[in-house]
Amino acid sequence: MEIGENLDPEYDNPSWGDNYSLQPQDWNGTWENETELEEQVFEATALPWWRQLIWTILFSTMVIVATVGNLVVIWIVLAHKRMRTVTNYLLVNLSIADAMVSTLNVIPNYIYMLTNHWPFGALYCKLVQFVAVLSICASVFSLMAIAFDR
Repeated sequence: MEIGENLDPEYDNPSWGDNYSLQPQDWNGTWENETELEEQVFEATALPWWRQLIWTILFSTMVIVATVGNLVVIWIVLAHKRMRTVTNYLLVNLSIADAMVSTLNVIPNYIYMLTNHWPFGALYCKLVQFVAVLSICASVFSLMAIAFDR
């Protein structure tokens, strides 16, 4: 056997059948009807309505519980002087990081998951990834500081 030799005899002569409509030699770099193509891609990748409903309920519950819970933790620690300890400040830092993820990261990614389309632009695409990494680092370092403080 030589380098580059294929073991599959049908590799050189694939049978794509009638379902494969665009042959490589037919591609001229443009689509005739781009809107129709986008609609077909959306219909092929969109979730059924009942799955969208289930995901919407789950994500909405998760975002609301995470955001409200973290804001309550932040409010309790900052509003009561007795709660202002080093460990509680680290917990506030952890809550801020978690609230950032639940509001700035989960919601746009959920919309992208449902629609297979990113309507927020290239800048926010990069910002969402930055917020995710920043929040994870803040959470890990806060937990490490809490462990060292103990």
